[in-house]
Amino acid sequence: MKLFIGQAFIVAGSTLLSLLYPLVLYDQTHSTALLGISMMLNELAVGLGSYVWGRIIDRVRERYIFFIILPVSGIGITLLIFDTSLGLVGYALLGFFTALDSPIYSILLLERFSMDKAVVANSMLSQLSLAGNIIGSIMGTFKLKFFTIIIFFTIAAVLNAILIPRYKGDIREDKVERIRDTRRLLKPLISYSIFNLSAEVFYVVYIPLLNLLTLPSWTYFVSYTILYMIDEYIYYISPNLVRDNELYYIFISIALRGFLVALVGYLLFMKINFSFLTVLLFISFGSLYPLYNTALFSLIFKDLKKNRGSILGLFSAGNNLASAMGSYLSGLVNPMSISQAYFFSFFGFSLSFFIMYDYISEKRQRVENKKKVIVSNST
Repeated sequence: MKLFIGQAFIVAGSTLLSLLYPLVLYDQTHSTALLGISMMLNELAVGLGSYVWGRIIDRVRERYIFFIILPVSGIGITLLIFDTSLGLVGYALLGFFTALDSPIYSILLLERFSMDKAVVANSMLSQLSLAGNIIGSIMGTFKLKFFTIIIFFTIAAVLNAILIPRYKGDIREDKVERIRDTRRLLKPLISYSIFNLSAEVFYVVYIPLLNLLTLPSWTYFVSYTILYMIDEYIYYISPNLVRDNELYYIFISIALRGFLVALVGYLLFMKINFSFLTVLLFISFGSLYPLYNTALFSLIFKDLKKNRGSILGLFSAGNNLASAMGSYLSGLVNPMSISQAYFFSFFGFSLSFFIMYDYISEKRQRVENKKKVIVSNST
């Protein structure tokens, strides 16, 4: 657990920045297009960073230095956003460097824990990450100055310098196997990306939705704070919950999210003012992700022996590039007709569901064919 403590402070700082900047930007401009573009740039940078950092980690044995680069870069980016006129550039750089978080910590738990314990360790990592999300979102309600964020990143740098072991990891790059794994996981990657594109539409449109329903701005931060607290508990129980039931939780998460976005779209289309009920719908939608994420992690990555950083980075890149597209598409929606965005999101979740179903069907067919070959050879 102590290996991941620094990440909680990294996430707290990055969460405060990532939540505060879009809200301030929208308050100043009231432009859904500019809001979508800013989030798109951030997500594109995360997508690029996820793939780049994953490839770098697979190619080198050094691990320790990456855990120092991550929080130190946060300090510089905070100064860039608050002390210069290059806020959009800083917000994009925030995405690029925070993209290092997922592959480096995932590699750490895969290299320091057995595969049986890796899923539990991943849940612990997610819990500490969510603790950082909670702290960052609570701090966001007070709209604190930049020095608070710098303190978070500084504490993280000190903790990582002390607690992260100075070990050398294995070089796990194998080009032939990486190509084979990428092809094998192409449909789950597409399904996962569309899933996150659809979710990003929901999250981006949440800001103009609150404005349309004339809800106070603190509702935004309170919604995320409550969601992160619930996610903390769900990540705690999810390893045992999803074990041997990965497919069930993957499909039920996609289906329920599709239902919720369709419901919100219908309520808006019928011009029904559901006021603070939107917070409950938001929390219900968001709290499905820990189950989906844990189940997918267990299903997809437990058989990977090599190219872990690359494959993890590829999935993270797919996630963030899709989210960037979701942010861009959300920016094209008229703030007074955002029901269209929710219906589009419903279509995305439906597509994600059937692509994953197609992958599972093909996988089962391959297993059955192998069994038939084994039986025929034995006879």
